[in-house]
Amino acid sequence: MADKPISEPLTALLIEPSHIVQQVVASILQRHGFHVDTCKKAEDAFRLSEENKYDLVCVALLLPDASGLDVCRKVRSMSQAKRNTPVVMITSEDDKNTLLGVLKAGATEIFKKNDLVGFDNYLTQFVWTTNESKSLYGKVLYVEDSRAISEMVVALLKLNRMEVDHYTNAEDAYDAFQNNEYDLVIVDIILEGEMTGSQLAQSIRRDISKRTVPILAISGVEDSARRVSMLKSGVNDFVAKPIMNDELMARVQNLIRSKKLFDRVQEQQEILRELAMKDQLTGLYNRHFLMEVGPKRIKEAQRHKQPLSMVVVDLDKFKLINDTHGHTTGDIVLKEVGALLQRLCRKEDIASRFGGEEFVLIMPHCDLISAVDKAEKIRKAIINLKPAGLEISASFGVSALASKDEDISDLFDRADQAVYQSKNGGRNCVTAV
Repeated sequence: MADKPISEPLTALLIEPSHIVQQVVASILQRHGFHVDTCKKAEDAFRLSEENKYDLVCVALLLPDASGLDVCRKVRSMSQAKRNTPVVMITSEDDKNTLLGVLKAGATEIFKKNDLVGFDNYLTQFVWTTNESKSLYGKVLYVEDSRAISEMVVALLKLNRMEVDHYTNAEDAYDAFQNNEYDLVIVDIILEGEMTGSQLAQSIRRDISKRTVPILAISGVEDSARRVSMLKSGVNDFVAKPIMNDELMARVQNLIRSKKLFDRVQEQQEILRELAMKDQLTGLYNRHFLMEVGPKRIKEAQRHKQPLSMVVVDLDKFKLINDTHGHTTGDIVLKEVGALLQRLCRKEDIASRFGGEEFVLIMPHCDLISAVDKAEKIRKAIINLKPAGLEISASFGVSALASKDEDISDLFDRADQAVYQSKNGGRNCVTAV
């Protein structure tokens, strides 16, 4: 039987002399999506194992013509493509020495016939891991100067849906690492060239933006001191030469799976961080973010003796919009004004919704005159915006750092007072203090 496409079901060989137990175990396997071949004798099991490649073998300890241990040993003596097949022993045996012998014979797990809950849980995890591994994709940076070994490993990785960039020396590999995104680095410890595998690992770990990329080291030297040294340099795992294909792929998939899970957690944390610091209606920063980051920007400006300005924007007669046209229309107005502010602000500016219809801009490297010009530009843009078909305007207050002792509250109080002056002066204007 050739390797199965991802779409085909998992297969299991069940060797169980008891008809009732066979039915129960087969039904559990089928419930987890397995296609199940069944037999009662070791002789039939050996024949089926030679003819087919199974994802899982389940065997009883006592068989009519042999022991379940013989089945375990037979599987472990088969071709490389089959010898690592998980073998589960299902038995009523309690003797510890016998069960130890089962594990020594090559069984992966042992479950009791009178309590198959553990077996059911095992299958849940087994199916998830197997299917996830079959669909797992990763981009691998592979560093190996042996042509024979590299050709074998590259072919194996590609067979398992991995994209591979192969280099024969660490110098070129590190250049590639800096210019590309990888899910895993596989590196031989001993390499031609000036940079060793250990030095490559150390260089990768110094790259803060990419230091979470896992590193799998390959070594032909069984030297515990060398392994400890490599672990200290940043290597996550080892594979010894000669390389066993199944072992290599298990380690590769585990490392890539962990990396992707970590990346997913990081993405979720970033989303939560965005939610925590952004106003959900307008997409601008919220008041909490302004009061957390604003003081830092002010201190930086004071420390480097650079200008910094604040602009407070208050939409005119916004309550009337809500009362006349409804809060849905009011939300449209706020959302479009927020988008306008994002478009007109620079990357280094902090544009925030302070609350209600009030917006605050912190503009580093911007003096009072420049801030007034920017406020005037925004004022005119708001007049031309016409959100929801409404004519709107806003009143502006502008302040700038005047001394090294000012903080964000001082800056805001002065800009807020300027807004009141704009309101009292007829609205739709810019006042600076």
